[in-house]
Amino acid sequence: MCGKVFKTKLLVFNYMESQRSKLGVIVTKKVGNAVFRNNVKRWLREVFRTNREVFNNKLDLVIIPRKSSLSYRELKRDFLYFAVKYNEKASD
Repeated sequence: MCGKVFKTKLLVFNYMESQRSKLGVIVTKKVGNAVFRNNVKRWLREVFRTNREVFNNKLDLVIIPRKSSLSYRELKRDFLYFAVKYNEKASD
């Protein structure tokens, strides 16, 4: 079974429906040094944890940041944008 891909300016989302919600985060060296990469991973996990209920269905999700200039607010904005688009597509 193959997943689907959704891209925003800052993030790439690989996802597929599942029995329970799971998150994977891949942060490459292009994003920054080790300290900043770990901060980005923590931010993404926190955004997922606090907004897990916005999805209509449970899904496996892998998030890959694209840029090095990221902030928590931007990550949350793109994550919620993905959630809206996913729910629209899932309800069709």
